[in-house]
Amino acid sequence: MRLIERHLRAAIPFSGSLKGISAALVLALASSACAFLPVEESSPHFTERDATPVFSAGYDYISERFIEDVNIGELTVSGLEGLTAIDPQLDVSRNGDHVDLSLGDSFLGSMPAPEDDDTKAWADLTVEMIENGRIASTPLLETEAENIYASIFQSMVTELDGFSRYASALDARRNRATRDGFGGIGVQILVDGDEIRVVSVLPDTPAEKMGLQDNDRITHINDEVVAGLTIREVVDRLRGKIGSDVTVTVRRDDSDDPLSVTLSRRLIVGVTVTHKMMDDLGYIRITSFNKRTSKGLENILVEMEPAIQSGEIKGIILDLRSNPGGLLDQAVEVSNLFLTEGKIVSTNGRHPDSNQSFAASEDDKAQNLPLAVLTNGNTASAAEIVAAALQDHGRAVVVGSNSYGKGTVQNVITLPNDGELTLTWSRFHAPSGYTLHNLGVLPTICTSRENIDSAGKENAEFVRRLKKLHAGVVVSETVFSQWRAEELPSEESVEKLRAICPSRKKTSDQDIDVAKQILSDQTIYSRAMNLSFPAIANR
Repeated sequence: MRLIERHLRAAIPFSGSLKGISAALVLALASSACAFLPVEESSPHFTERDATPVFSAGYDYISERFIEDVNIGELTVSGLEGLTAIDPQLDVSRNGDHVDLSLGDSFLGSMPAPEDDDTKAWADLTVEMIENGRIASTPLLETEAENIYASIFQSMVTELDGFSRYASALDARRNRATRDGFGGIGVQILVDGDEIRVVSVLPDTPAEKMGLQDNDRITHINDEVVAGLTIREVVDRLRGKIGSDVTVTVRRDDSDDPLSVTLSRRLIVGVTVTHKMMDDLGYIRITSFNKRTSKGLENILVEMEPAIQSGEIKGIILDLRSNPGGLLDQAVEVSNLFLTEGKIVSTNGRHPDSNQSFAASEDDKAQNLPLAVLTNGNTASAAEIVAAALQDHGRAVVVGSNSYGKGTVQNVITLPNDGELTLTWSRFHAPSGYTLHNLGVLPTICTSRENIDSAGKENAEFVRRLKKLHAGVVVSETVFSQWRAEELPSEESVEKLRAICPSRKKTSDQDIDVAKQILSDQTIYSRAMNLSFPAIANR
């Protein structure tokens, strides 16, 4: 999920324009497992030569990049305490100016504690403690290096915040495939009893080009029978180096003979944008933000252009419900497709490179067509950036419930072992200046506070209710002013404000019904737009 990410081996300074976005910052609410990622097995032994640069680089990055000042000495001890997950008998503790190591009742030794900001010295101490522990602890001695790294780094970042994390070399490769794509053929699959079934064939992929179809049953890959393989084992065989060939044999319900096709693997990036027509409205759903999201959306808007110009499409519903986020650059570019000028988002943190501002610079690809954005309690991060930007600039009416409130930016840093540290390094702010972290986006039309069952009511009754300005249906100008009043509101303020339109995590057809009603009535649409449109010219 680049939720916003930058690979910091060669940090790219922000240039101040949309073109200067490094496309490496991650905003995702949480990383998700992909059911069709390759498995690469490795079991390196722990060695001082390999481990020292891993810990040294990790400690440097935490010290330099985390959004708040940290005490590396305290974090290191917390990290070493993570070794108890490998051997519960191990104990690491700091006693004054020394760090002690014990195994059960046996004292194994002590080392002088370095200065708290000396990352290199603490990395050396970490490796020495592990080496000494391996002499006495059989479980630690038999544990692979990757598991040791994971135990220590994860124990460290747990002390930081809920979004910083460590990914092993294997998990990091899977994460990169999710964000950036992978060499594959373009099918989504599942295990159906003893069969491997194609759930869908992605458009413009080798699978589509060679005629594979939904519901094909894969029987062989490169002449190997796939029955009995796990989903990951099948995926491992389907994926590979871009440009390499793979032969897939399938059976179809309408054919007695198997079909074998040879496909050349290409870069496959997951489809995150889909669309359909709802009467005279265009419905677009974005499920996450990967490197192709903005391009996918742009293609859809270009496809819609003739219908927009002819008046066949009278409005657009942009569904961001349960979208966990993704790449910062994609959130900016998606917003840019609907805006012509003005700030989209700004980020602020401790490191100089974390202070950035992104502005719109393109034409409105939707030609200023009425726009409703749907949010719920699982709308997070990059999705919240889009919702806030379109709302603050008076470009869209937001419908639904409070969003998640995940308003921090994470750096994803590749370590020498090919693992990744994901560190929170800045907070992002809406164009009107308020922070989205913990607070989230407040819908203009709240559907979680009061039960609006528009399906069974006459349109006139629904319009009457929308004109009645109270928080249960339409959020007032006063509430929006309070929402935007504090750049970093207190916990008490956040709790009070979020109670106005409580987060609802489930998706509901009610949100779509309300959006349809708003977009179908220009008077109500304009009134709702004015409610949430702040004066942001001087922000």
